[in-house]
Amino acid sequence: MTAKYGMVINLERCIGCYACVVACKQCWGTRPGVNYNMMNYVEWGEYPDAHQRYVSTMCNHCDNPPCVSACPSQATYKTDEGPVIVDFELCEGCGACVDACPYDHRFLITEDMTTSYEEVVMPCEEKSSKRVNVTEKCTFCYERLAEGLQPMCTVHCPGQCRIFGDVNDPESDISKYIAEKKPTQIAGTSLYYVVPENMDRSLVPPDLADAVSAQMSAKNEKKSTSGDAAKKAPEGVPAAAVAGVVGVAAVAAVGGGVAYKRSKRKSSFEQSE
Repeated sequence: MTAKYGMVINLERCIGCYACVVACKQCWGTRPGVNYNMMNYVEWGEYPDAHQRYVSTMCNHCDNPPCVSACPSQATYKTDEGPVIVDFELCEGCGACVDACPYDHRFLITEDMTTSYEEVVMPCEEKSSKRVNVTEKCTFCYERLAEGLQPMCTVHCPGQCRIFGDVNDPESDISKYIAEKKPTQIAGTSLYYVVPENMDRSLVPPDLADAVSAQMSAKNEKKSTSGDAAKKAPEGVPAAAVAGVVGVAAVAAVGGGVAYKRSKRKSSFEQSE
């Protein structure tokens, strides 16, 4: 049976130390603001029953990735084992996959994005600094997997909250961990979370179908409100300016409750009214 890679993130053990973020950046030399792993601080409840946790997010390596179908050059593809990869030789830097990702975990590298220091290329950035006008993302460290190694974020997690492996192998560490801990799978993806008993499910990434639905609703709402704003633009104010402001507000308002906030440089779970 073909291996199918997955990852469990145990939120009961994560201490928010950012070791996963730093290990990933050192391994792949990503530019400032480009983090394949992101750390989110979430809170819920009120004193004296208030709680907080750290929620690490990354590319979810979807079973049916929207980014793959959106890519016009077939540069983005899903391997037989599950990881979603970008072929930099084929990537045209059009950004279609970035817009298609409902989890906002793809990064378009443009010419105006510097390395850590404008005049100096750090050793870990020598390879990545040559990549311009392409999309980057987490690959589950696919090159390391081919050598029988674990993803860097898993290796360097001091809390051992990341368990990676072949979910099709009942004897693998991850399969045994899933059987013991009964984590919540982000349906339609390769990610699982051990969610603390009193923590709301909405504080972790939504299932793929829900994420895509929310994304489409936000886009449709933005188009609708932008059109209305353009019609009602005050005299002397460009319609585009009014439409842009209203459109941004509409995106933030979609969904209610806990909304998954999309941002290139920061991923966070934001409580909305």
